[in-house]
Amino acid sequence: GGGTGDVETIGAASSSSVVVDGKPEAVVGAPAGAGGKERIVILGTGWGSTAFLKDIDTDMYDVTVVSPRNFFLFTPMLAGASVGTVEYRSITESVREINTKAKYLEATATNIDPASRTVSCQSVVCEGTSCSIEDFDVSYDRLLVAVGAQTNTFGIPGVREHCCFLKQVEDARRIRTTIVNCFERANIPTMTEEDKRAALTFAVIGAGPTGIEFASELRDFIESDGPKYYPDLLEYVKIKVIEASPTVLAPFDKSLQEEAILQLERPTSFKDPKVSALLPDGYQISELLLNSGVKEVKEKSISLNDGTEIPYGLSVWAAGNGPLPITLGLIDSLGGEGSDQAAEQDVARGRLAVDPWLRVIGGGGRIRAPGG
Repeated sequence: GGGTGDVETIGAASSSSVVVDGKPEAVVGAPAGAGGKERIVILGTGWGSTAFLKDIDTDMYDVTVVSPRNFFLFTPMLAGASVGTVEYRSITESVREINTKAKYLEATATNIDPASRTVSCQSVVCEGTSCSIEDFDVSYDRLLVAVGAQTNTFGIPGVREHCCFLKQVEDARRIRTTIVNCFERANIPTMTEEDKRAALTFAVIGAGPTGIEFASELRDFIESDGPKYYPDLLEYVKIKVIEASPTVLAPFDKSLQEEAILQLERPTSFKDPKVSALLPDGYQISELLLNSGVKEVKEKSISLNDGTEIPYGLSVWAAGNGPLPITLGLIDSLGGEGSDQAAEQDVARGRLAVDPWLRVIGGGGRIRAPGG
């Protein structure tokens, strides 16, 4: 559904029409924003939303951001934050500072109605110790959908109940706390060697970019800080990267895959010879389990498809993403079966299909989606 003619650019002078598939389409209804300006609503505070928000001309447009998160998160550093390499405040930026003239609503967008051009939202309002959910609608003339994705558990039992994820600052904070708890639990005098090995087994499920990055950060943390705080426990530590496919970093070039495997399987060494003397011969801190599909995640162990049981102290799920309900709902509302949007879903697979100008197919030129 790519257009061939000129395309109206948000940020330039407002016009009474927008080009869709090379043909001008009238914009029905006068803008109702502040001062008669066209209303632009941005859903999300991730990469696409933030890049757009930095450059949008708020003197020309009435801009509203809707997101449950009031800051931009530099996600490549999230794995580092989970082990203390960087602090959370170093990888976040307030939405209100990104564009001081845009309005921000701390709420979750739950539904988009292209016909009425409204977004349904929910906000959790707390007074003292009691909280309630407030529902409201936000109207738009133009909509930027950049809500991202959610963790895909593939319906595997126990994942949501027992695994940590790595998508938000709260996830990194939870992982950091759990890592420390695992070491402190293993240090209790009544713990047997078997108990210590279980408590200090860190399972990373998924060998994509997130899983490999976290496993590497965790290994660096243990190699650098472990000897200072827990020298007597290092022999029990094991990082197990569990991957259902036959390789790591599947979307990437083979040379990168080989380098990642090489780094994960490199010999473990510590600078202090006294610490090294405490370790058994052939000590290896990380282990890569390929062709190992997860059947179930239990409270204290992971069951693989081949029947293997892996006891663990911390399990991190990094096995993939899936679309949010609001994205699937918008796809359905843009015509359903037989529509241009539906026809693109064989390729889009639950993401919003867009043309070369990031206009959502079937959205009449009013909805854009960076990232799909």
